[in-house]
Amino acid sequence: MTSTLRYAAHLGFRSPDQPLFPESAGSSDPIAQIEFAASIGFAGVQDPWFGTRPKATQAAIAERLRELDLSAGCVVCGSPSDIRTPLWTRSGAPAEAALEKALTDAFEAAHRLRAREVAVVTGADPEAPRNAQLDRFAANLARASKRAEAEGLLLCLETMNARTLPGMFLNRFDEACALVRAVGSPMTRMIFDTAHIQSMDGDLIGRLERNFDLIEIVQIANHPGRTEPETGEINMAAVLKRVHALGYRGLIELEHVWSRPGLDAERRGLAWLKRTDASLAPTKGEAGA
Repeated sequence: MTSTLRYAAHLGFRSPDQPLFPESAGSSDPIAQIEFAASIGFAGVQDPWFGTRPKATQAAIAERLRELDLSAGCVVCGSPSDIRTPLWTRSGAPAEAALEKALTDAFEAAHRLRAREVAVVTGADPEAPRNAQLDRFAANLARASKRAEAEGLLLCLETMNARTLPGMFLNRFDEACALVRAVGSPMTRMIFDTAHIQSMDGDLIGRLERNFDLIEIVQIANHPGRTEPETGEINMAAVLKRVHALGYRGLIELEHVWSRPGLDAERRGLAWLKRTDASLAPTKGEAGA
C-alpha cells in the first residue's frame, strides 16, 4: 500500500515471539515479519525488545532492515523482566550504576538496529514519596539526556495503564509531559500511546494538540484490550487524521494485539488501515490549492 502516514509493524511488544502478523507472514520469525512489512508498503518495524534477542538474531534483523530500507522504531531501555523496577526513580551510587548499565545496553542496541529513539519506562519506588521520585527522575533524565545527545539518540517517556501494568511510575500523560518540560532537553521527548492514554486520561485529541511539540512517537492500539485500531472506544480514524494534520511524520507504530487472532483479522486490519490512510491524502483539488 502507498501510505500517507508511515506505519511500522511490531515484532513482539509483549514478547519477542508474538509479532503482529504471524498468519500473513506465514511465520513468527522476525525476518519473515520484516519482509512482510516491506511487501505491504510499511515504512518500518518496531522491535522494542531487540536488545534482549540473541546477537546473531540482532545482526540478521539489522541487516534485513538495511537491505529493505526500512526504518526502525523505538527500543526499550530495560527488558520485559525488569521494567517494573524503579530504575529511574532512585538515587545513590548503586542505583546510578544500574541506570548507566541499562542505558549503555539500550544505546548499543539502538545503534545496532539503527533506531533513533529509546523508550523510557520505570517502576515506582514504594519506599519513597512521589515528589521525591519525580525529582530523582528529572535529575536522572537530565544526566541521561547528555549521554543521549552525545550518542545522537532520543529518550522518549511512555505512560502506562495502571490497571493492566500496576507498579509503573508514570501513568498520567500530562504529568509526564510536565516532567519532560522541566528537564528541558531536546533529547527528552514523549511517546503518545493511544491505549495507555485513553485508559488513564481520555481526551486523546486534546492531549495530542496541547503537547504535540513534545511527541516523538505515536503508537496506536484501541481500548480496552489493546486491540486492533478499528475496534474499541477510540475513534482511531479521527486520531490519525489529527496526527496527520498536525504535521507528524514519524513512524506510526502499530502496537496492538488482535481481538480474534487469525488471518481474517489481520486482513481486515490491513484493509481498515488502507481505507483510513487513503482518507488522509489530499484530494486533487486540495493538492493543487
